[in-house]
Formats: sequence, C-alpha cells, structure tokens
Amino acid sequence: MEQEIKEFILKALLRAKEPVQDRWLKDAIRSGFMHVAISLGDLKQYIGECESAGWIAGTRDELLGVVWALTPKGKIKAQQL
Repeated sequence: MEQEIKEFILKALLRAKEPVQDRWLKDAIRSGFMHVAISLGDLKQYIGECESAGWIAGTRDELLGVVWALTPKGKIKAQQL
C-alpha cells in the first residue's frame, strides 16, 4: 500500500502540471485511498519519503504555505508509472 500511495503522489503532481498546496495534495491522497485509514502522520511520512527520494520538492510560500511540485527526477519517474 505504501508504494501505491507514493506512486499516487507522483501521478497526482504530474496531472496537476503546476505546484499544488500541501492541503490539496493531502486531500487528494485521502480521496484516492478512502478505503484506508491514513493519519496526518502517515501523510507527512509518505510525502517526506517522496521528497527524500528526490522526486518532489516543497517550497514555503508566505500566503499559500508549503507548495509541492515534481522535480525533474520525479517527472521522469511519474511518466514511467
């Protein structure tokens, strides 16, 4: 399940075509996996692991909070899925 969630994150960001707010990404994950109980800690872990792998990068914006986008490495990975 963990791998499926990480792949979902990459696919969601690829489809978005532009950076997305942290809340949008977390809501999308929860919507995509409604049959699974995912805690806020779990969400942070999955997103953090994608960031650690170099697939996504978060930028803090004063108005929007954290905004996530695919890195070039993440875009290639997402396109392969």
